[in-house]
Amino acid sequence: MVNSLLIIIPVVILVWWLLTSMLQERFIFPRFIANRDVPSKVSDDIEVLMVGPQSSVECLLLLPRAGDMNSDLPAPLVVMCHGNAELADHWIDEARHQAARGYAVLIPEYRGYGRSGGDPGQEAIRTDVLQGIELATARPDIDGDRVGYMGRSIGTAVAADVALVREPNCLVFIVPPASISGFAWGFGLPPMLIRHPYRTDEALQRIDVPLLICSNSQDEVVPPSQSHHLHELASNSTLIEFEGRHNFLFEESERQRQKKAIDDFLDQHLR
Repeated sequence: MVNSLLIIIPVVILVWWLLTSMLQERFIFPRFIANRDVPSKVSDDIEVLMVGPQSSVECLLLLPRAGDMNSDLPAPLVVMCHGNAELADHWIDEARHQAARGYAVLIPEYRGYGRSGGDPGQEAIRTDVLQGIELATARPDIDGDRVGYMGRSIGTAVAADVALVREPNCLVFIVPPASISGFAWGFGLPPMLIRHPYRTDEALQRIDVPLLICSNSQDEVVPPSQSHHLHELASNSTLIEFEGRHNFLFEESERQRQKKAIDDFLDQHLR
């Protein structure tokens, strides 16, 4: 019996590792959730920049509509990176809010999400986001020297990953994981088997820009301790905690407090 267990247990572990390794993209990039309700097209106030293989990946671009910035000058750019169970389309209201304040906004889509082709992955997403930023900042009405990155959940990892190649003027993280590979042992999988590790904790030790971290006190997906850890690692960060879970804040007053904190931070570093 003991000898049989000594054979069966390692086999079960190896089979589990193989299975979870093969399916890890479904956990890291659950586009099957995000793609349940994809708009057929975007609104007329949104431009679509095409990037990626065969120009099959969308980046949504909103230009400033108003605001108190000097309209004769190129507008600063805010790049918004969404979570892994969201679409770029889900960020349009927030993008319109920033556009109304005088910012240009780029919302990169991820491969395989929404109307975009291909398969998502850390390297692929980094390449596409960088290409979208280059296309946007090549425009005469957008200031390539005033660019901020904003991300939510895994979008913060995307923003940090992109920042290692093209450093922004500032970063905004909303409920950020310290790393994706750090969740591996929770599924019984060694971190070294994660193909898209997104080590934001390591990236922040190489990035020296102002960082705003928004953490939710009762986050059941990304524990607030991860935000605190990133805050300790970053060279120039501000940490603000809000009352809420991973996907929502409890009170409208908290939503307004977070919006104001983000607006003030962007104005401080991009205007």
